[in-house]
Amino acid sequence: MLTRARRLMSVSTSGAILLALVLCASPAAAQKTTLTLTNATITFPTPTAADYINGYVDATGVTFNLDATSGASRTAAVLIRATSASLGGGKLLGDLKWRRSDLATWNAITSTDVQVEQRVMVKNVTNDPWGNTIFFRMLLNWTTDAPGTYAANYVVTVSQTP
Repeated sequence: MLTRARRLMSVSTSGAILLALVLCASPAAAQKTTLTLTNATITFPTPTAADYINGYVDATGVTFNLDATSGASRTAAVLIRATSASLGGGKLLGDLKWRRSDLATWNAITSTDVQVEQRVMVKNVTNDPWGNTIFFRMLLNWTTDAPGTYAANYVVTVSQTP
């Protein structure tokens, strides 16, 4: 399993997540799956009074696509986790939320791998290619969030089983 780390900047500055390419291969069957991230620039706008009243500010999404490049049937899963312990400036890591575009539930990013989505893939037949978008949200609090820049590193990984 190969991973690519990404840096996410929030609140009054923007961060960039560069295009990632992750290849995973099952040694027994030489199955390869390519993971590509697009629209990789994550920008949280400067929060307004309305954002603080709402308790959050939303950013743009990152789209991931998986493509089976060789091999037969496999189950591929996209995972996400933070490699930072906090967002800096006393802001908790759990204040950074993510969700898939097709689901309404927001999840706090954690330091352990969490499955974003999983599908069975058959090269050029079933779920090949497939993808989705991950949206990000930063929780805001008038009393505890000092003005500034918050940042977190995170990793998007693809895992597969034959």
